[in-house]
Amino acid sequence: MLNPLILWGSVILDRILGEPPERVHPVVWIGKLISTLENIFRSTYSQDKIRDLLFGSLTTIITLTVVFLASYGLEILICRLPEILQYPLYSLALSTTIGYKSLLDFSRRPMDCIREGDIEGARRYLQCIVSRDTSKLDIEHILSASVESLSENITDSIIAPLFYGALFGLPGAFLYRAVNTLDAMIGYRNKKYEYYGKLAAYLDDLLNIVPSRIAGLLLVLTSPLYGGDVKRALYGFLKEGSKTPSPNSGYTMATVAHSLNMTLEKIGYYKLGRGKIDLKKAYNSLRAVDVVVMTFLLLYTLLYFII
Repeated sequence: MLNPLILWGSVILDRILGEPPERVHPVVWIGKLISTLENIFRSTYSQDKIRDLLFGSLTTIITLTVVFLASYGLEILICRLPEILQYPLYSLALSTTIGYKSLLDFSRRPMDCIREGDIEGARRYLQCIVSRDTSKLDIEHILSASVESLSENITDSIIAPLFYGALFGLPGAFLYRAVNTLDAMIGYRNKKYEYYGKLAAYLDDLLNIVPSRIAGLLLVLTSPLYGGDVKRALYGFLKEGSKTPSPNSGYTMATVAHSLNMTLEKIGYYKLGRGKIDLKKAYNSLRAVDVVVMTFLLLYTLLYFII
């Protein structure tokens, strides 16, 4: 288990510094590696399903192998430095696998625009964080999409990399981030990636099973701290957590929706919660992220010292 000081340090550094510049961002490098491999092992757009499955699996396996070797080598290098340098450098490296500050910043922007009466600005900012067409969304659906993206990515952007980093060090966090990036790039169910991205999508679903449930349960336990209700939150977690196309993302979304008594809806896909969404509830969902992250770190610290 990783020393909790490193986890705390990585979260603090991310909140202060945010995302590294693209030219030195490890996740950007991972994305470039995936793109390069895609150009070598080209998809047939489902014309040859076996070849697509093989080439997509090769792209995934090679990416994960390279990322593992690089992150393991970096960990060894850091651990050979004087102890006074190990903790800050390890925390800095780990911080590049989480997106705490960027998640809050991007999710808050559409809310701020609505508060200022700038609906078109809210739609533009929202388009940066969701894949759906935002050009005709009303205020309620803009807020809904912002909160959906925020609550879903509590797992992907923060809890999961911290979870795997705590258990397996830098290789664990970076391998998770590589799988997540692979899924974001080739894990789609369309003609090009239906078979090509199958392994990447499967691994992403598999790795998110435990962190998504941890994040959901923490949202239940801490709901009064962000203006929610424990009983409603538990109902959302248990009854509607599995109602989204993704086997994992619904647990945090449904918990937030019910806890804050609001409706989160992606038209034609899912509808979670019952109450009317408004700006106050949307802003409370931002606070929920801070509460969950701090609670995760505190519980991990306690567990670390008990063990």
